[in-house]
Amino acid sequence: DVPHGTITYEYYPSVENSTGSLVIYTPPGYGKKEKKKYPVFYLISGTTDTEETWFKVGRTNLILDNLIAEGKAKPMIIVMPYGNPKARIAEQRGQPKPADPPRESPDAISRAKMFEDDLVKNVIPYVEKNYRAIANKDSRAIGGFSRGGGQTLRTAFGNMDKFSWICCYSSYLTTQDMETSYKHIYENPTNTNKQLKLFWISVGNEDFLYKGTVEFMDFLKSKNVNFKSLITDGGHTWMNTKVYL
Repeated sequence: DVPHGTITYEYYPSVENSTGSLVIYTPPGYGKKEKKKYPVFYLISGTTDTEETWFKVGRTNLILDNLIAEGKAKPMIIVMPYGNPKARIAEQRGQPKPADPPRESPDAISRAKMFEDDLVKNVIPYVEKNYRAIANKDSRAIGGFSRGGGQTLRTAFGNMDKFSWICCYSSYLTTQDMETSYKHIYENPTNTNKQLKLFWISVGNEDFLYKGTVEFMDFLKSKNVNFKSLITDGGHTWMNTKVYL
């Protein structure tokens, strides 16, 4: 029994002349306060999910309604994109859905880059043109579950001028990834820590990605990169992911 926000489906010009889709949560009162602008949280789902999963399974809208009503969260816009633009391109060209590549493979990294480019060059400009979004890094957050967590880290680390809040749920980057592509994150930890309002990592202790996530946290600790963490019971589940959100 709290004020409820609104879920809207949006379509935008995406990569390789495809049409991308978004599920967007606007907080209670958004429609009435026609001049007020809001921070934005870009929230990415996992490998087998779509842009609807954070809403239909993750209950993002109800969680935020309750947090806002309790005064635990500022009213914000949440943008839930589809994390697999390559599959969307294939679908719209009448081609079979490409198989999901192994984690850390060149194809997986290439697809993560495609998603990063789509989010930064297409999704964010679309949202900031069509919604009353505060268009600066301190009012922009990015987070994701599983593959979406990896996409979160790659997108945020590759665009530190765009995001001040990073939330990684049940995912990580390998030490090799960090040393190959993201040295700037740990070679100057003071600068990284200054750039981020929050760097959050959470995972379940029975999650098949638990070991890699703990190794990632240990790497960050050894380099003096600040983060907050939550390790729960349980595995790679949406029950846990809702807790992390």
